Amino acid sequence: MRPLPRPSRPLRLVVAAALVALLPAAPATAKPSVSLTPGALDRGPDVAVPHLDGHTVVDGTVRVSVAGAQVRLLGTSGAAYVVGTASERGGHGRIFRVTADGTRTLLAKAHPFMAVLSGDGATLVTTRTGRTAASTITAYDVATGAQKAQRVFRDYAVALDAQADRVALGTTKKTQLWTTTGDTVATVSRDPGYVADLAHEIIGTFTKDPYDGGCSELRTIATGQLLWRSCTEQVAAFNADATRIATISILSDGPGPGRVDARTVSGQHLGRYQAQGYIGDITFETPTALLLEVNGRRKSFTARCTDATCERASDLRKAVPLRSAA
Repeated sequence: MRPLPRPSRPLRLVVAAALVALLPAAPATAKPSVSLTPGALDRGPDVAVPHLDGHTVVDGTVRVSVAGAQVRLLGTSGAAYVVGTASERGGHGRIFRVTADGTRTLLAKAHPFMAVLSGDGATLVTTRTGRTAASTITAYDVATGAQKAQRVFRDYAVALDAQADRVALGTTKKTQLWTTTGDTVATVSRDPGYVADLAHEIIGTFTKDPYDGGCSELRTIATGQLLWRSCTEQVAAFNADATRIATISILSDGPGPGRVDARTVSGQHLGRYQAQGYIGDITFETPTALLLEVNGRRKSFTARCTDATCERASDLRKAVPLRSAA
């Protein structure tokens, strides 16, 4: 399971009232919503993959507490965990490799929501923006903490995903592929990218600013084949083999969306999940089961949803008092 980063993206766009453009194979009517409230869900098994419970990394019987006002689990690297921390206001970002005995190795001074871990767990990629439109993208070896490569990109570039020596980058104008070995850069789309899965050669782009009628498109990198297109939704997560996606409203901003939909990669609708508050992290536990961090009006919890059914995968916790999601 690869957690999807949720930075304050310079590429975040909103949609105008436009007709939905879908592939011919796309489904017609969405399935009814499942209400993500504690009273509506039965208690199922605990989350079976590494995850955070507050500021503690939980992985089966392993419990590792991580100090920090904000803590984010980026993923696993072998038997270790890659964890980011930040202050209450989001400053002093640090990324660590943490072992089961609690030993921490500093990998980078970077904001945890502006960092991605490669699908193989070997490379950490961070994005640092300044007062100009330039971004500094840096790749680190997770095993040693050594810097592998660094390059400055223009147009508010953001690292979307990494695999081996390749990094997918989205800018305000296009989507690029940086190969750190040899330091070469190729343009893979003339549209701005916002999500990617390099392990399966898929990118998500916006055709243009949706205020002007832009839409979200999911395509293969090698051939540019269109897999799915929508003017109302964008991709938030891929499952492990990229056969399914989780989507949210293209209008979503702030702490998180109020609704998540499950689809096949070609757009077939599988399920819709509605929260009374907002949904934070969105990840796949298995090829078919989604994990949704639900923050309701009074309580927060983790929901596990597969197609049209959901259950609670954690105990109830006190809700985080944040503004309502879009």
